[in-house]
Amino acid sequence: MKFLLIYFLLILDLYSKGPVLEIGILQGQKKVKIHAKYGFRVFDIKDNKKKIFTRWNKKPLTIFETTHGIGFLRKKNFQKLYIKTFKKANVWVNNRAYRGNIIVFEDKFGKLTVVNEIGIELYLYSVIKSEMLITSPIEALKAQAVVARTYAMKNKDKFREKFGFGLTDDVRSQVYSGVESERPLAIKVVNDTKGLVITYEKKLISTYYHSACGGSTLDSKDWLGKPLKFLKSKPCTWCNAYKNYYWDLDLPYPKIKNILRLNGYKLSKIKSISFTYSKKGRMKLLKIKHPKGSISMSAAKLRKLISPSIMRSTMVKERLSKNSNRDEIAIMDILNRFKKKMFPKILHFSGKGFGHGVGLCQWGAKGLAKQKKTFEEILKYYYSDVQIIKTYY
Repeated sequence: MKFLLIYFLLILDLYSKGPVLEIGILQGQKKVKIHAKYGFRVFDIKDNKKKIFTRWNKKPLTIFETTHGIGFLRKKNFQKLYIKTFKKANVWVNNRAYRGNIIVFEDKFGKLTVVNEIGIELYLYSVIKSEMLITSPIEALKAQAVVARTYAMKNKDKFREKFGFGLTDDVRSQVYSGVESERPLAIKVVNDTKGLVITYEKKLISTYYHSACGGSTLDSKDWLGKPLKFLKSKPCTWCNAYKNYYWDLDLPYPKIKNILRLNGYKLSKIKSISFTYSKKGRMKLLKIKHPKGSISMSAAKLRKLISPSIMRSTMVKERLSKNSNRDEIAIMDILNRFKKKMFPKILHFSGKGFGHGVGLCQWGAKGLAKQKKTFEEILKYYYSDVQIIKTYY
């Protein structure tokens, strides 16, 4: 009976901490250095986690690639190592501190992959500041915490098959930088929302989020190609405080042609480009005419091909313009002495906002928080007909 009680308490304690995540923090390395304040133990995962080494001090240990695997000191050819610190101290990997434990294994190219095994709540301590300005209103930060937790739980094995771990530490998942990105306010909002996630029809939702929608969020069907009932277009008039809310971009036809050709489209030149817009002013579709036919694609795809950091959103207006850059005009004047009509057609985009526009608008959330809206109200505005539930305590 006593054994059963102890077992129950252990399971309850494990469950109360939420899921354990595996975050890829380094890939393609020839060697890595590991150290911890009070030392650590190294286990061989392939041999039932057999302990193979103990370091009793904070002296760094170098793990490196070997002929048939990985090794350290005079120990060679291990396939997968597990590193656990004493006294639950932070572990340092190449001079960056992380909570939790470390896994090191050989990838298919014989290089080292380093993974941080960490509880989801501790992971979120770092993510909050990386994904939203820590100076944001506290209710907006709480909304971000719930969104980030839901994303991590739903996608915890997203890269398992491809890389051998669950989530990346960059924008392909969520930006995670270990202990250096933790802040007291981030820890508070994570603790205050512990275990809270967003569901629709009792299932975790895809909590897409972005910086600033530019006036209206994007319906999921216009981005994903399929409608999700909890991701509907919503008007948003609260994100214009974003400092780079308005932006401009000039794209010469030759540059657009080259981008398309690099991505597998066959065309010799562009004759014309026409656009279709939604009722709320967001670019939806474009049609590119060339000598041998036409190419149709979504504005979201065009943004991806050009680069999301250059074409900052699809909340844009376009017009055809002449070259306005003085240096380029001077060059064209010289070239025109030898060949006529050297001035290319240029698409000028006048845009608003930053991001794909689906789901939570982070700057909109800040604006709503300043209007005394709670994090639950903010989330239920941007995600339609959802429930916010507590999955662990």
